[in-house]
Amino acid sequence: MRTCAKRYFNVADQKIEQLRRFPLVRIGLYLGLASWAMLSDPFGLSSAADKALSDQLGRFRAFAYPVAPAPVTVVAIDYPSIAGLNNGGNGWMEANDWPLTYADHGRILRDLALPKGGEAAPAAIFYDIFFERPRATSGDLGQLGRILKRLDADTSAARIHLAGGGKFVPISPLSQEQLQPASLVVSAWEGSGDLYPLQAPLGSTAEAKPVATAANALYQDLCKARGDDCRWVDASDQPDMSIQWSITARDDCRAGPISIKQDAVAIFFRFIGLGTTVQNPPAECMPVHQVRLSQLYGEHPVSLRPPHLKPGEPFVVLVGNVMPSLNDYVASPLYGQVAGVYLHANALANLCEMGQSYVRQSSTQLLIFFCLLVAILFWMWRSGTLDYKFQHHKCVGAKSSSFLSNAMSALWLSLITALLVSLTFYLCYELHAAPEGWMALAAFLPLLREAIAATESNYNKDAPREKAQPDLSPASCQPEHRSGLGRYTADPENSQP
Repeated sequence: MRTCAKRYFNVADQKIEQLRRFPLVRIGLYLGLASWAMLSDPFGLSSAADKALSDQLGRFRAFAYPVAPAPVTVVAIDYPSIAGLNNGGNGWMEANDWPLTYADHGRILRDLALPKGGEAAPAAIFYDIFFERPRATSGDLGQLGRILKRLDADTSAARIHLAGGGKFVPISPLSQEQLQPASLVVSAWEGSGDLYPLQAPLGSTAEAKPVATAANALYQDLCKARGDDCRWVDASDQPDMSIQWSITARDDCRAGPISIKQDAVAIFFRFIGLGTTVQNPPAECMPVHQVRLSQLYGEHPVSLRPPHLKPGEPFVVLVGNVMPSLNDYVASPLYGQVAGVYLHANALANLCEMGQSYVRQSSTQLLIFFCLLVAILFWMWRSGTLDYKFQHHKCVGAKSSSFLSNAMSALWLSLITALLVSLTFYLCYELHAAPEGWMALAAFLPLLREAIAATESNYNKDAPREKAQPDLSPASCQPEHRSGLGRYTADPENSQP
């Protein structure tokens, strides 16, 4: 029984080895293994490399190309503002700590949404406070709903959008009922990773339809106030946005070649094992107008309108918490940890700057597959085995590699890596496609080259075609030589003594 099984195993092994002598079979084998390692991302290395490359390219782009401020104002509700507006119980704010009362929220929204000091009201407001369910200690949520209803009926008031949560954190039906007719936009989502969707489900049910996210809703209101046609952003098939964190062109915000050089030095030190942290610009360098809530009150209040705008130009406002204890922070590649409201603000700034040409998520799998195929064909051609004929194994002794050949190989791989990084930059900022798979491809190509070189050394395209079964007896070729993806016995004439 064992002898019969061994015989069948040997026959199957011989058939497989015969198939591997065809170049097309080996090309398919190389391509299949390489595609699985690259596109399936089994260990998460490809996605991690893509994010690292995208973040670093984003920093280089931000330093090299500062942008003009966007027509966006961010109002930060922080602890000093709450303490100052409460003023030990003598101010207008009822709460002296977070959370605020619903009456306080209503006062803030009324002051922001109505014209003030001869200035027109903002085009729209996004209030990034999530009223998930009514809280008894905060007062009557219905009172806030009535204030929102009066503001909605006032034609001079700004349009107000409230944070509506998302699919995995939906707002409760009771809160939704008491806050009508306020507009609810998506402020939380899942399944998009570090990307920013323009639409996402608002409810947790299967019937919930995608609605606009915060940045999308504000951008549509801004376009409407300007008289622009931005109906494209309302399409349900718009791909997710890869937010490009930018820096504004100000004297106190470092940018230009010096910042790029500092980042490059930090990368070099990390490469040689001497880890060092990069220097992030302050959050004040974002291309949005930033004010604290308390600055809007007092004897000398600051203007809600961004200072670079001319009178009458429309703008939008985002209001959110900036409190470390709430842990509502997101990681940005340029500014480090920033409050969650700045994620929506910078996504909106991207739409204002680039419009329909925003950097988006796009599938590059076919292009990566093509690059792998070209690399495989090229290295098989360099090995002299790219011939669509039946080929025989060639048993050779170990080849010694010189320092010069190794240096040339390293230089060649460095050029390939530089080319791929340049291609990534072109795809990202000229074709507006987010990097996906290119850094992993640059890291995988050296391994693929070594595997192909080791395997193709077993084949000789100049050997005559042989139709008979290969003789695998011990007398034909000893000892057995294993290398690469093929397994063939060594030629006794070429084997080393």
